[in-house]
Amino acid sequence: MRVLVLGSTYPPHALGGYELSCDDVMTRWRKRGHSVEVLTTDLRVPGVVDVDEPHVHRDLRWYWDDHRLLTPPWPARFRLERHDQAALARALERKPDVVSVWSMGAMPLQLVTTLTRSGIPTVLVVCDDWLWYGPRIDPWTRAFCDHPRRARWAERLTGLPARLPDDLGERVTTVFVSERTRQAAEDRTPWTFPGATVVPSGIDLSDFPLVAGDPRPWQGRLLCVGRLDPRKGFATAVRALPGLPGCSLRIVGRADPQHRRELEAMGGAVTFDAVPRSELRQVYGAADALLFTSTWEEPFGLVPLEAMACGTPVVAVPSGGAADYLDDEVNALLVPAGDEAALAAAVRRLAGDEGLRARLVQGGLATAARYTTDVYADALEKAHLR
Repeated sequence: MRVLVLGSTYPPHALGGYELSCDDVMTRWRKRGHSVEVLTTDLRVPGVVDVDEPHVHRDLRWYWDDHRLLTPPWPARFRLERHDQAALARALERKPDVVSVWSMGAMPLQLVTTLTRSGIPTVLVVCDDWLWYGPRIDPWTRAFCDHPRRARWAERLTGLPARLPDDLGERVTTVFVSERTRQAAEDRTPWTFPGATVVPSGIDLSDFPLVAGDPRPWQGRLLCVGRLDPRKGFATAVRALPGLPGCSLRIVGRADPQHRRELEAMGGAVTFDAVPRSELRQVYGAADALLFTSTWEEPFGLVPLEAMACGTPVVAVPSGGAADYLDDEVNALLVPAGDEAALAAAVRRLAGDEGLRARLVQGGLATAARYTTDVYADALEKAHLR
């Protein structure tokens, strides 16, 4: 295949797991002989060094800047939309066989409209709820999505698409990361997705080889991993610390500066840092327990699987897609979202029961073995080849 990948960010300038999964898949496809080009935004993550990547074109602009959603004046919106449509047109001149659309939050969604009109087979790889929230935070699309007459007038005036097609789900192939994500798209958007499939994501075993290691003496080293976003529920973990004397909490992930300040103001033995994914194995291995505290219906959630692969016991909120693989007392201890007392009680159970920790580690290793990037890449390859 000749594949064009479209998405908001792409490693090494990445903000979350969505784009890392995309890179994992595309790396495997290139090794299998497929030609892959990536069209993404000009985002640069501070402290991340550029690499030689002739197949990645960081030409797009989007409605986001340093964790702020943008609503620019109309002339600036028009320039942004026209710029991105021109970048997509240049990419399509290279005649891809299929376009693979990934993370589109805060992106100009009329790029998708252009793809549906181009006749080029298009696959939406939907790993979060951008089909629902995207039209509400893209100010160009938002202005026209509920006003078809206004949209037709705007298209005649500007020459740019202004409205997503009414039959979007029928014009593209859609692959959802979880049943929860598929159901949310059906319930919250005006589209249906006949023929859509659900393919769960997975972890890269080269970064997270399945190793139980020796039993760890409990030292109270607790860990949260993920982008610092209030929905991740890290505040619940911080509030649990007063009920866990002798425990410390390390939060690893790229920060929303405002939310980090809010967490720091709560006090407690909490440290913050960010590391490359290649170093996360050591981070998980140094922890006595991983706390997965999400307070929203997270589409899937790879962090518990990464911890399981590293032989680290997991205490988790069974939210969203992660509920498909989290099994209470088998591979994790499950707690309600936002309940710091329940979280602290689960951690105290782990601290006092070496047999429980060993049982969760074994259950976690078996679970992580079923959810791998290789399996994910295989299934997505078949969908794109079709």
